[in-house]
Amino acid sequence: MSLMVIAHLLDRYGPLLTEEQLARVLHMEPGTVRNQRVSLGIPVIRRGRTPLYHVEEVAAYLDRLRALAGSAADPHPCATNELDEAR
Repeated sequence: MSLMVIAHLLDRYGPLLTEEQLARVLHMEPGTVRNQRVSLGIPVIRRGRTPLYHVEEVAAYLDRLRALAGSAADPHPCATNELDEAR
C-alpha cells in the first residue's frame, strides 16, 4: 500500500471519505459509486445512514487498480516473440 497515497488522502479528506469525496478521487459520479458500492470492493463504514470509506481501504483499492493496469499494459511474452520473428 502506497504511503504517499494515504498521506495525500489524509491531508485532503481526513481519515474517512464520503461517497462524494470517493467519487472525486475515483473520477466517477457519486451515483456511480453508490450503484457500484459492492463491486468496487471497498469496505463501507456506516455512521448512521451515511456510508463512509476509510482512507487505507481506498488507497489499497487504488493500488489494486494500478497493479491491474500495469499488468494489462505489459505485452504478453509470446506476442512479443511473434512480432520479433515476423520482422
